Amino acid sequence: MSSQFFGLNIAYTGLTASNASLNTTANNISNAETEGYSRQYVKQTAAQALQTNTTYGCAGAGVSANSVERTRDAFYDFKYWDNNACLGESEELQYYMKQIEDYFTDTETIEGFTTIFNDMYTALGEVAKNAGDATTKSQFIGFAGSLAYYFNSMAENLGKLQTDTNTEIKNEVDQINSFAAELASINQQINVIELSGVTANELRDQRDLIIDKLSKIVDVEVSEMKVYDSNNSERVTGATRYQVMIAGGQMLVDTSSYNKLVCEARASYETVNQSDSQGLFDIYWEDGREFNVYSGQIGGELRGLIEIREGNNGENFQGTVTGIAKNAAGKTEVTVNTTAEYLKDINKCTLSDDGGVIRLGNEEYYYDSFSVDLDASGNVTN
Repeated sequence: MSSQFFGLNIAYTGLTASNASLNTTANNISNAETEGYSRQYVKQTAAQALQTNTTYGCAGAGVSANSVERTRDAFYDFKYWDNNACLGESEELQYYMKQIEDYFTDTETIEGFTTIFNDMYTALGEVAKNAGDATTKSQFIGFAGSLAYYFNSMAENLGKLQTDTNTEIKNEVDQINSFAAELASINQQINVIELSGVTANELRDQRDLIIDKLSKIVDVEVSEMKVYDSNNSERVTGATRYQVMIAGGQMLVDTSSYNKLVCEARASYETVNQSDSQGLFDIYWEDGREFNVYSGQIGGELRGLIEIREGNNGENFQGTVTGIAKNAAGKTEVTVNTTAEYLKDINKCTLSDDGGVIRLGNEEYYYDSFSVDLDASGNVTN
């Protein structure tokens, strides 16, 4: 027959497990308004049973409170990060498109292009009716001046908007670098704590909160792998290798180390569009690798800003190289047959008159000028 103290010990294990659950619940309530906090629970298992020399075999020994775990589902984290990137991109596009719409406003109180142009056209009609009247000529010149001022103001406003988005891109890159440094530091702290067998719940919450914020700026992928003892492949050390990839799988953080992004202003011969402002930033990794700003996998606020700054680069210059030769000045001339319909109208060509960068095959080249061959209908052929 088992001792009465054995039964009291079973009750004691229940009380200690319940006490741990009460303390955890109190902690959850205290952190109800804490940003990024994940609800915690006590993970309980039945204590190891004791063998007894009785007909019923083993006797239960109570309950064990093994650990305090977070109530968090990685599947929903991944879904949230994906959708947060879409939200960030849409918000940036909406904000700047609203500004562009405001520039083109034409109402009864705000004169836009239609109103100004109609006024000039009406004045031109009056000049045609009475070409000798100095007053009508003066009025026409005034309306023409208003239209010219409108174009100049619009160009200045749109140029300023492009400069603003360029500055914000730099700010977003700085924020990504800041988050990367924080993640590397937290990863190191988590491994130090968890090597002792304790789960660092609060630090893991802080890490996930940073990923939440990072996912709004750029597309994020996360992986976490257990680290095993090199001398015993079956022994889990308690440490983990935590990796954060951005923009389609480019490594940002690898446990306690991270890669840094840098912004470099384009030179005057590196422009993309004819009307680009000077000094727009290209993004590179600190080791010199290119961070492709035109990748469709960037996502988040960064992608929205790049789309606003660069315009519709879906209609970029493309074609098939049909000839390479040296001209009289010793420079290389490359003939490109433009197959895309939108490039058959030179008005839609965004190549810079001052030269820029063009990709031929997998190589990038600088060009200093371009010319076009036209068919009988005036469409571009080469």
